[in-house]
Amino acid sequence: MAYKVLYRKYRPKTFKEIIGQNVIIDNLKRCVKNVSFSHAYIFTGPRGTGKTSTAKVLAKAINCTNPVDGEACGECDNCKNFSTTPDIIEIDAASNNGVDEIRELRSNITLAPAASKYKVYIIDEVHMLSPGAFNALLKTLEEPPNHAIFILATTEVYKVPITILSRCQRYDFKKVSKDELVSHLEDVCQKEQIDYDKDALYEIYSLSEGCLRDALSILDQIAKSEKKLTLESVLTSYNIVSNETIKGLLKCALSGDVEGVITFLENLEDSSMNAQKLLKKMINYLEKKAIDIKLGKEREMDFKTIKNLIENLNKCYIDARINENVFTIIKLCFLELINIPKEVPKSDQKSQLKAEKIREESKEVEFSTQSNVEVTSIKQIRVNNCFVGVNKESLKELTTIWEEIDSKKLSSIDPKDYMPVASSNEYTIFTTDESSLAHLFNMKCEEIEKIIKKKKKNIKVVALTVEEWAQEREKFKDNLKHKREYKLIEEPQKSDESKKIKEKMNDLFSEKIVEIS
Repeated sequence: MAYKVLYRKYRPKTFKEIIGQNVIIDNLKRCVKNVSFSHAYIFTGPRGTGKTSTAKVLAKAINCTNPVDGEACGECDNCKNFSTTPDIIEIDAASNNGVDEIRELRSNITLAPAASKYKVYIIDEVHMLSPGAFNALLKTLEEPPNHAIFILATTEVYKVPITILSRCQRYDFKKVSKDELVSHLEDVCQKEQIDYDKDALYEIYSLSEGCLRDALSILDQIAKSEKKLTLESVLTSYNIVSNETIKGLLKCALSGDVEGVITFLENLEDSSMNAQKLLKKMINYLEKKAIDIKLGKEREMDFKTIKNLIENLNKCYIDARINENVFTIIKLCFLELINIPKEVPKSDQKSQLKAEKIREESKEVEFSTQSNVEVTSIKQIRVNNCFVGVNKESLKELTTIWEEIDSKKLSSIDPKDYMPVASSNEYTIFTTDESSLAHLFNMKCEEIEKIIKKKKKNIKVVALTVEEWAQEREKFKDNLKHKREYKLIEEPQKSDESKKIKEKMNDLFSEKIVEIS
C-alpha cells in the first residue's frame, strides 16, 4: 500500500477525533441525537482547524441508521459505504464557482437520495463562488427539499453575502490551543514510533500557528529525514533561529556591542534566512520578555525599550514583502538600542533643550472642528468624513469600480484583499482581514486614489480591519441614536518643511528604505 502522509492518515473520522473544537462538536452531536439538525450550516475559521473534516463527520452521523450518543455507529450499511455513496456531494467552490455549476446542483437536488436518508452537499471554500453563483444558490438554500442538507465551509466568511449567512447556522472554528495540539502530536509520535523531544513539538506548534494540518505536515517532513525529532532539527529544517540566538543578539545590542550586532545579523542574512520568519520569531520572543518585565521576572531590560523595539520590528514585518532592504532596517532597529552618550557644551544645552521641545510639540497636531464626534488621526478624519454623506448609491458605484481594477496596476496591493463597506461622494472606507494589509493600504492611499481617478471617480480612501470597522459601525449607530452629528473636517496638509526633509532623506539614502511620517 502506498505511503499516506500523516495529516491524511490522522484525518478525523468521528466527532471524538476532532481536536480543539469541543463546543461546536457538543452542539452538533446534540443535534444528531435529537434529530433536530438544520437544512444549512456554515463552518468558518482559520485553515487546517477541521472545518471540512467536521462537515464529513456530520454528514456521516446524519445518515447513520443507528447513531450512538450523536456519533455514527460505523457498522450500518450507510456508515460502511460512506466514502463511495453518491448521496454525499463534495463541491470545491474554488474550481466550480460559476452559475452553470450551481444550476446543475439545483436541477439534481430534487432527486431523492440513492441509498441514504439525506443528500448532503459539502461546499468547500464557498467564498470563491461568483456573485451570480451566490444568487443562483440563494433560493435553493432557503427552501431546499426535505431530503437535502447544505454544509458550507470557508476561511473568509466576510466575503460571503449576508443573504447566504442569514440562511445558515454558523459555527466559528478556532485555532487549536498549544496544549491540545502538542498533546495530539505526542499521540501521533507514539503511534508512529517517532523518537522526539517535547521542545521540538512546541516549536512545531509555533510554526503551525495553531493549524493542525500544518503541524502534522511539519512533523511528517522532519521525521522522515531525522532519526530523532529535536528542537535543533526543527530549526535547521526550516532555517529559523532559536530563542537563544535572539537572546544573544539582544544582549549584544543592550551591551553596546555595535560590531557584534552587525556580525550577528550579517551571518543570518548570509544563511538565506527568511526575513519575515525571523521578524515573527523576534517579535514573539520580545512579547514574552515584555510580559516577564511586567510580572517582575525580568530585570535586565526595561519595558519601554522592548515596546519600542517590537513596534519598529512590526513595521519592518509589514514592509518585508515589498522591501528589498529588510535586513538593513532590522540592523537599524537593534542599533537604535545602543546609546552612546556625548557631552554637550553648556552653551549649547539651552538651545538643544529648546529644539527638543519644538520637536515634541510638532508631533502633536490639533484639529479645530465643529464636529460633535471626536477624532484624533487622519484615519479617523476620513472615517468621520465618509459618515457625513454616506449613501448606498456611492458604495454601489465604488464597488463596481473596485472589481474592475487590475491588481497589476497596484504595486504590492491585491484588490481581492479589500472590500468597500461604506462610501460617500468624496470618501470610501475599505475593510480587510489583517492589520498589516490595512497599514499597507493606508500607506498606498495616494496611488490607489490615482487609479480610481482614472475610472472617473475622484475620491479619498481609508482602510480598516474587520474588527475596527465593526467598532466604527457601532459608534455610528450610537451617534445617530444620541443625535451626535458628523460634520466635515478638513485634513491637515503636509508642511513644506516635511517635503524638504523627505527630499533630503531620499537623496542621502534610498526611497525604498526611508519612510517620513
